[in-house]
Amino acid sequence: MVGVYRMLNRRAHSGAALVWTRNGIKYFCTKSASLLSGYETVSICLHAPQPGLEKSNSTGFSCTRAIERARSKSDSHLMASVISLILSTDQNFFSFEIRWNERCIPAEYVSSPHLSRRRVTFCFEFRAPFVVSLNIMERQFQCPSCGAGNVVTNPGVLMKICNYCKTAIYWDKESALRAGRKSMDLPPSPRFRVGATGKIKDRAFTVLGRLSYAHEQGTWNEWFVEMQDGTIQWLSEDEGEIFLETPLELTSPAPPFDKLEAGMTVTLNDRVGVIEELGEAKCLGGEGQIPFVAEIGETYPYADGSGEDGGFVFGLEYDAESGEPRAFVGSALLLKDAAVKAHMREEPAARAAEAIRCVSCGKPYEGRRVDTTKMVVCEACGSALSLDPAETVVVGRNEGKAPPFTLAIGTPVTLEKIPYEVMGRLYYVQREESKEYRSFEYVLFHPEKGYLWLSEEDGHFTASQPFHVNVRIPASPRPKEKVRVGQEVFQFYEEGSLTLRWVDGAIPWTAKVGEQTRYATIIKPPEYVDREVTGKERELFRGRYVSREEMEAAVPGAVRLPRTGGVYMCQPYVTPTWLKGMAFIGVLFFVLNLALLFYAMSQDKSAVVLREQITADEYTRERLSNPFEVKQPLTIMRLKGHAPVKNSWLSLDFGIVNAQDEVIDEFWNEASFYEGRDDEGYWSEGGRGFTSYFKMDTPGAYRLLVHGKGGSDLSGPSRNEPLSLTLEAGATMPYYFTLPIVLAVMVALLEALARQLFNFRRWRPVMPSSDDNGDDDD
Repeated sequence: MVGVYRMLNRRAHSGAALVWTRNGIKYFCTKSASLLSGYETVSICLHAPQPGLEKSNSTGFSCTRAIERARSKSDSHLMASVISLILSTDQNFFSFEIRWNERCIPAEYVSSPHLSRRRVTFCFEFRAPFVVSLNIMERQFQCPSCGAGNVVTNPGVLMKICNYCKTAIYWDKESALRAGRKSMDLPPSPRFRVGATGKIKDRAFTVLGRLSYAHEQGTWNEWFVEMQDGTIQWLSEDEGEIFLETPLELTSPAPPFDKLEAGMTVTLNDRVGVIEELGEAKCLGGEGQIPFVAEIGETYPYADGSGEDGGFVFGLEYDAESGEPRAFVGSALLLKDAAVKAHMREEPAARAAEAIRCVSCGKPYEGRRVDTTKMVVCEACGSALSLDPAETVVVGRNEGKAPPFTLAIGTPVTLEKIPYEVMGRLYYVQREESKEYRSFEYVLFHPEKGYLWLSEEDGHFTASQPFHVNVRIPASPRPKEKVRVGQEVFQFYEEGSLTLRWVDGAIPWTAKVGEQTRYATIIKPPEYVDREVTGKERELFRGRYVSREEMEAAVPGAVRLPRTGGVYMCQPYVTPTWLKGMAFIGVLFFVLNLALLFYAMSQDKSAVVLREQITADEYTRERLSNPFEVKQPLTIMRLKGHAPVKNSWLSLDFGIVNAQDEVIDEFWNEASFYEGRDDEGYWSEGGRGFTSYFKMDTPGAYRLLVHGKGGSDLSGPSRNEPLSLTLEAGATMPYYFTLPIVLAVMVALLEALARQLFNFRRWRPVMPSSDDNGDDDD
């Protein structure tokens, strides 16, 4: 294996010192470089230290591996000087050499005018600075248990699982080989295998080894991969999720395991994280090369979590004896971001074909399952079978009649163009006083995309996946209270407790009938976030509402979806087509009538034809005005009146009298004005003026008949206020446009009213009656 490696484990050396002395000057490694043309080479550079830095050569070196393809102008000749260099680790197990023509180069300069492209391995070219290419030699050894030959390629390895007898082989401090317990024969994974190569976000890696752990909810795998720069990183595979992590040297103490709680905030050097899961994991076994010592069969306390903003994930593993923590930090990956070459994957068909016999009734399980399945349910007796690699055990049993699931096991469900399959089903019940609410959950699976959780409640469907951003929900939250999720703002909806009543099919964790899950939900329609706490595990799921139209397109036509009831918590408001049309018409008529009103008002050429001042004695007895003339037929007349009323009122009757002293039209109006002060300050209502419109059909001379009465306060006498009247001919009557404008506004507001009613129905189940106002931010 080619490369210069940094050993990252607590038991491994941090690096071997690389020092070169020439003419009394010491040189030390600073960076990597590439030399040979047409070859992938791994090199390091030697530089003379600056004055005063001579002690640097005793502290070891830190170099990375650079793999490049350098092309020389001349492929046939490459003038170089070659040197031999041997370095050792503190375990005396690996040596670094320079070889030429399959022989170790002597420790003096050798001139080579021509280097064969097929025979040269690495070379040293005398330059300033020196450029040295190194080859790490593989080391073979015999298993102390069975004697079979094994090969280790990485100097950071402290544990190797024998390829033949599965015995764990360790190196102790004296560099001696020690045999431990035998590993279980672990099932293959369709994603990785030891020795395979692939890429993580365009970074090449090679799989060195794997460890498998079992915990209360199932099992997970840790794959140890060597990156292209020679570092070793951890790929954790759990319930279809992939996490890439590296060891973190803690500069401050981590809390003891017995002080940790789900949801607790912990500080890891300069990082702040939140505990999501606590438990104890038993090491079941492994394969390949392992960069630290893990005793097979031992149980290790652990805690997993993520950063408050979801920017990183972390793990804390506690030594079973000393309780000392080891920390690992990294990030969550999409399944597509970490893959090995297709021809290097192991086929899990062998595991899927293995017969599982129910230990309760003896009947074989014939349902479909995948490599990540941790539990299946016997179709005959309803026993939940935990698929521990060591043995199959019963962890629960379904009782009674199966719930009315909408989707059957094996039903294809295509969401966002991804063809999933229903692998498992769960049925939850929630009791509130005398009411019982039920919900169904379907575990969907796709080989490349992993798992998707499809939930059904009262005919509504949502789809969700795990989420790793901390959500700070207040201790006693109120409905509609704002909750920040990163840069987004959600609203708290509800919290409660669910009881698992039924589970069947194959699921990627161990679910026990009767277990309770506490949940809290925040919404931002059509999205939501669920925080769920089951035992010592705290999980977050982010999902979205799946419309009925999308569900009908996602499932086969033979599947009959249930009728939806009410408004679901994260259901988005969708304006009906007919209401969109009405709103458009309303807005159009509003704009049209408003424009006509402004035009008509601008064209108003009214002329005053009568002015009258009438005393209280006159309008009380009945007053007939001076004559006024109407010159055009169908003339709109506007009568304006004003009276200095104060905490009093006038009620006035008007009549239009023609030349024959006949009353041809009558109308009524009033003037009333009240004011005062109370605890809230000054108030007033009514007005001292009024306006009336009427139409004159026939030109001619007319007079205005006025009769009225007045009063003060509620039932007091008249205050005898005078009355001023002005009559105009040729006015524009705004009533022609006002009524259509009002109607148009009402039609346009129908959509807003429907939205408010929709949100009122959304919040009604969780809002106190006094706050049931339908306000919402979506």
